Amino acid sequence: MDIRPKKTVRFASIPPRTPSPASSTAVARYAELPPWEPVSPPHYAPHKSPATSSPLADGPSVDALLEVLPFPGLPPLLWDVAAHPEHIRLGSAYSPDTRTLSAADVAHCAVRSSAKDSRLPLRKVVLLLPTIPLEIEITPASDPLWAAEPLPYVTVGDVAHGLYRALRVSVKPDEVERLDARRRDHIRRAFEKRVREDPANRGRNVQFGIRRVDYLEDRRAFLGIRPAHGPEVPARHKRSEVFVVELGRVS
Repeated sequence: MDIRPKKTVRFASIPPRTPSPASSTAVARYAELPPWEPVSPPHYAPHKSPATSSPLADGPSVDALLEVLPFPGLPPLLWDVAAHPEHIRLGSAYSPDTRTLSAADVAHCAVRSSAKDSRLPLRKVVLLLPTIPLEIEITPASDPLWAAEPLPYVTVGDVAHGLYRALRVSVKPDEVERLDARRRDHIRRAFEKRVREDPANRGRNVQFGIRRVDYLEDRRAFLGIRPAHGPEVPARHKRSEVFVVELGRVS
């Protein structure tokens, strides 16, 4: 991988735009909400991935920046998904030589089709999170921050930005109330911790209440995405376009 200094993508410096149907989107509807961004990089607890780093011959392949590495490998992207993609670092969690992502990094094609389909770049990706009843549909951004013009495939930037925005969605109180008491308690504790750790935005965080990211509790360290298998694939989607987001614990 070319690690020479390149143009750095400044997600946070760009005024927020209301997403269009052609932009990186989530199935769940959401508004532009104030960010809550940790300033320190995540610390990864030991994890064991169920996936391998090599794509199956009959399955799609994931870009090296997003692929899930087998234990004890560490993900190439250091990212607490509660933080804006601006805070993503490239490099080992135990190395001082991390850097921010460049425009070339985030413009990578995120996933390609199977070998039998000539490894073509995908124009649609559906992300699943095991602990959240949510499908996040990602398509190429119509006005990407990381390229001078729209790209004809889903990029690393589309995946990161789409996942982040989907997790910012506020959850309706009645949805939380339908959960069992123990799960509700865990989610509310995660929400209270998030509010407590961001005193500068306390009022707005309280106003918007529990968000999707609170469902993750402390499993917010991005480990990558992998192709969904068998029963994981929703009936209405093609197997080749569905991917599971793997997360580890942050300390």
